[in-house]
Amino acid sequence: MSDNAFTYGNLILLYSNFNYENVGPKPDSFRPSGQLTYIDLPDFVKARITLCINTFDIIMKSKPDKFHTKVILIADSQFSQIIVNYLNQNGVSSQYIEQDNTSKSIESVLNNLNARINTLNNPPAIYFVGSVWQKEVFDSIIVSNFKGKLKVVFEGALDHRPYDLIQRDKLTEEPKKGSNYYKQKVKNKAIDSLLNYIFSNKKK
Repeated sequence: MSDNAFTYGNLILLYSNFNYENVGPKPDSFRPSGQLTYIDLPDFVKARITLCINTFDIIMKSKPDKFHTKVILIADSQFSQIIVNYLNQNGVSSQYIEQDNTSKSIESVLNNLNARINTLNNPPAIYFVGSVWQKEVFDSIIVSNFKGKLKVVFEGALDHRPYDLIQRDKLTEEPKKGSNYYKQKVKNKAIDSLLNYIFSNKKK
């Protein structure tokens, strides 16, 4: 990510990293050694891009600080320009786009984000756009690494791949969980047990 300082505005993190070994059937047009196009992207990545465009449109139509908005595109360099071109064609001008071709995981994206904004008194509203199944990974990183101090809205797009392919991706994304994550899990379990005890006694 760039070193541009944000003191307000909106930051949309479009997470477009993916492993082509886990995408399922490739489109007939796919040319692994040829010129790639937007159609070569897997459907679940296209769904994230569409959700990003919708999020951007809502911000531009409704927020007073709309012109202080950035889309951070996290993608492999071979796909990034394809995605930028598509964003441009669908109303997201290049003036609003930054590229991150170095972050290879959700954890690295959030670490970079934290380094960028943690000293700001008035940070931007932040939106992370990924696939719905990434919410669990995302939440575990927020709890383990940032103790809830990093405030990011998760926006999830549908991913219709088979369960086993999604699980493979989840294993590559999941970080090692720190002590804060497990403390929170224990706390949540204790609260659930207490609520179950209270409500079971009320029924007697």
